[in-house]
Amino acid sequence: MTKKTDSIFESKRYVEYTYDTGVRPYGKYPGLLASWLLDNVYKKPGKIADFGCGRGDYLEVFQDLGFTPTGFDISPSINNIEGYNVKQVDFVNDTPPYTDENFDYVFSKSVVEHLHNPTSYMTGIYESLSAGGVAVIMTPSWEHSYWGPFYIDHTHVTPFTARSLRSALEMIGFKRVTVKYFYQLPFLWKYPLLIPIIKLLSKLPVPYGPFYDVPWSDNNKINKLIRFSKEPMLLAIASR
Repeated sequence: MTKKTDSIFESKRYVEYTYDTGVRPYGKYPGLLASWLLDNVYKKPGKIADFGCGRGDYLEVFQDLGFTPTGFDISPSINNIEGYNVKQVDFVNDTPPYTDENFDYVFSKSVVEHLHNPTSYMTGIYESLSAGGVAVIMTPSWEHSYWGPFYIDHTHVTPFTARSLRSALEMIGFKRVTVKYFYQLPFLWKYPLLIPIIKLLSKLPVPYGPFYDVPWSDNNKINKLIRFSKEPMLLAIASR
């Protein structure tokens, strides 16, 4: 299939930088998030597609939890992922569905904000689900990041509010759509009563990396606490 435009996401330089372990080190977070989604959203393992699977972090943790994962990504580096069912897909210019297989679940984290035409991407998710299948779509909350953090990544082009994300999914045809703010601080998932304290912390004018040039690293626990108290994501749950 002939593509309309070349994409930065297919650039070798972008891939090498974005997935370099010095920039994005491996950690426990994918496993913690996948476990939380199993317990609170998906409820039981099944066939799951990761739309925008990158280097495959979530393919591994979902498989460890008993899911049968498939990965889609525009990056040619997807062909280096071994041991999983993966496919290189241009979510903008390729026509969905991207496989004849239907999935019980779809997972998408930090992808839709990179697309000028997110409707095409979300339509691909919808058409890849079995009837009654459940999709989880996570993206930065514009309400909490419009003042600067949204553009830490220069490839971010389409922001969403809770209302705009919900309406976009409903217009495509998704049912039972809910969108909520989601803090990327795993201790809050276990102790949600601490959320008011985190909201107070977020009001403090404390600089943090990578938005500011600060002496502590982005992997520092205190820095993560400050950053993710100020930058909750949107978490959408929708059914076909």
